[in-house]
Amino acid sequence: MGKDDPIAKRIRKKAAKDIKGGLFGKITHYVPGWHGYQEKEERRSADKVLREFLADQLRLVKQDLEKLQMMVVDYNLTKTWETFDRMLNLADKMESSIRYADYGYASWGSKEKIDEKELDRLYEFDATIIEDIGAINEVAEQFLDDMNQGQFDEAWNYTYRMWQIMQRLEDKWKQREGFMKGYQD
Repeated sequence: MGKDDPIAKRIRKKAAKDIKGGLFGKITHYVPGWHGYQEKEERRSADKVLREFLADQLRLVKQDLEKLQMMVVDYNLTKTWETFDRMLNLADKMESSIRYADYGYASWGSKEKIDEKELDRLYEFDATIIEDIGAINEVAEQFLDDMNQGQFDEAWNYTYRMWQIMQRLEDKWKQREGFMKGYQD
């Protein structure tokens, strides 16, 4: 998610609009030194918008996982039950972690700052998280299609693939948190 990425541009534009809007935005335009602070706050706000987007996407995937869980229970596919329970618990945990994560920039006046290069690294973590959420969604949709057509032979394979992606997502999130903690202790 570099500077030219269309999703990043939309998120940054929305965050900038939220911060710059109204009379306050017009007044602060003339305050010396405010622009640099404001730009950093825009990036922080963009990071928050992205975080909420990721959490919302994960919540939608979780809804599909819940539908699948009901179907595997209805069709008595017992081999998948425990893994579905773990997946749904992990999805809940990940959604909360993502939604309430620290933003990508320390507050004004804080001793610790994350520079633009490091913030771009956070965006890269977030881009791979988007890819993983999309991958889980793809597998869930294929699984739902097969289930709706009465094809149950691959139930365990689908379940296992989704579980692997969820674990990969958790590992990436832990890496991101570790990266952030290096700036927050």
